[in-house]
Amino acid sequence: PADAGPAYQAAKAMMAYDGPVYLRLGSGREPEVFEEDAPFQIGKLRVVKEYGSDVAIFATGFIMNRALEALERLKEKGVYGILADVSTAKPIDSKGVAEILKRTNCAVAIEDHNFYGGMSSAICEIACQDHPCRVIRLGLRDEYPRSGHAAELLDAYGLSVDAMIAGALKAMSK
Repeated sequence: PADAGPAYQAAKAMMAYDGPVYLRLGSGREPEVFEEDAPFQIGKLRVVKEYGSDVAIFATGFIMNRALEALERLKEKGVYGILADVSTAKPIDSKGVAEILKRTNCAVAIEDHNFYGGMSSAICEIACQDHPCRVIRLGLRDEYPRSGHAAELLDAYGLSVDAMIAGALKAMSK
């Protein structure tokens, strides 16, 4: 979850879920992005903001505030995209991802950890199966990160707002 509100909603959903679950939480110092009662449903993505269909940004976790800033800065450049919160990687909302990919025909998938076998891999698999298009992945590339302040680490590992914008623009280039 991106922040405290969705984390609380995710915990409630987990209690009602029949089967094993795993919840990955940040440190509790995440910037508040969503309202405390923001909806959360296991296996469903949520469109956070939509300006148009030039590019899709799929994000998850405490980098959502950066993804939102990237979307806003892209809009200032005349690029009108969709930001989707994909807070459930398994089950992933295959239908929701495919619908967005069909509308945008390109995407950048951003996650704050190793992207091999993660949310971005699942999005690439959906793209291959349902709507082949360019998907740029931003995240850790199978490396052990060092310790430090979260903002500095995100920047150091290619998860800055500028890197997100560059990824979206690269996804749009054919």
